[in-house]
Order: sequence, then C-alpha cells, then structure tokens
Amino acid sequence: ERKREREGPVGKAMDFFESGASLYNGVGPNILKEGPSSALYLGIYESIKLSLLNSFPLMDPLIVYLLAGGVGELIGSVIRTPNEAVKTRVQAGGVAAGDAAKAVFLTPEGRDTTFRAWKATLWRDIPMGAVQIALFEGIKTFIIESPNISFDVTTLQGEALIGAFAGVIGAFITTAPDIVITRINLASNTGRENVTATDIAHEIYAEEGILGFSTGIVERCLYWGPAIGIFLSCYCSIRQAFLPH
Repeated sequence: ERKREREGPVGKAMDFFESGASLYNGVGPNILKEGPSSALYLGIYESIKLSLLNSFPLMDPLIVYLLAGGVGELIGSVIRTPNEAVKTRVQAGGVAAGDAAKAVFLTPEGRDTTFRAWKATLWRDIPMGAVQIALFEGIKTFIIESPNISFDVTTLQGEALIGAFAGVIGAFITTAPDIVITRINLASNTGRENVTATDIAHEIYAEEGILGFSTGIVERCLYWGPAIGIFLSCYCSIRQAFLPH
C-alpha cells in the first residue's frame, strides 16, 4: 500500500526528509563492512610490499603492488563478506540490522549463503584490490620519475585524482562478479538458499545475455571512483605522517 503524502509545507518537508533518510538504510552494516576490512587490507598490503621489496629487490615494483594488494584484499574479504550480506538484507529486505545479522551469522542457511558469496567475492575483491593500488602506486611513481610532467602527486588533491582513476578502472573490470555476488545475497531473501555463483551467472546470461554482466557499470564506477580517491589520498597522508620512508 502506498504511503499517503502529508499535506501542507510541514508535512511535505517531513515526507522529503523521511524519503532521504531511507537512502541511508544499512549505513551501519556498511561501515562495519568497509572500515575494518579496509584497515586490514592496507595493513597487509604495506607489510607484504615491504617484505617483497626487501627480499626481492630486482622484482618489478608493479608486480609487488599487485601481489601485495591482492593478498590484502583476500584477507580483508573475510571480514567484508558477512557484513556485505547483512547490508544487502537490510537494504533489500527492509529488516533491522540486528535481525539481518542473526540470519547471516546464526542460521545454517545464512552461513552457507555467506560462504558461497565469499568464494564469489574473491573474483571481485582480489582483482579490484590489486589493480587499484598497483595503478595508484605505479602512476605516482611514473609521474615522479618523469621530469617533463609537472603534476604534483604529493598533494592531497593529486593523490585523490590518481586514486579516483584507479578506482574507476578497478570497478569497471569487476562489475560482472559484483553483480553475481549481489544476486547471491538477494537470493537468500527469496528462499533460494542453495544458489551458487555458477547458477546466478547462467541465469543472468539466459535472461539478459552478455550485457547483463555490465548492468550498473556506470553507477559502480561513479561510486567507486570518488570513494577510492578519498580512501587512497587519506591513506597516503597517514602513511607519510606515521610510517618510515
């Protein structure tokens, strides 16, 4: 049943703010999804990067960035995936975060679905985590070592711009697995507890063709571009302030 609109300027203002607030459904689980996993990702990345650079000084730095970023995302995904399942249930199912968390963590069906989603996320998170940090570090190094390029990559704005570009590329190449993961999590809300990534991929291809794997690609890039730009520029500011060079 459609909610009746309130009359008068005060009522319309209340309707406006209530509709805007609905955009933030699931913001708590989303913070739990991104905060700890992102910190773990960067911590693992820095540790492995330094270890590889010290142990294999002749290794191409770009390979080092890719490997370190990929392993960092692998570890971070262990925390991210269950919280992503909670966030998806809150946003799509209209349930409270506590009820969604109970369904994900405390029921066999929820745990099984989350585990299947985690295996699928590895096809999304590892490439994105590896590519975005490798592009970011690689572009910064290239610009610094190019005397004919006057762009200052050490400023917050410069790092944010490079990070946004890296985020767009990472989001672009991982849209297909992201669609599959989202549909796995949504399937549990409709009683399909045993669906696999292969099942979902076959359904997408049968219903929409190959273009079905690019649904929402523009929106995904517009979301992750600024987000990664902010994320990596803040990361560099903290790294410069607290970590040895």
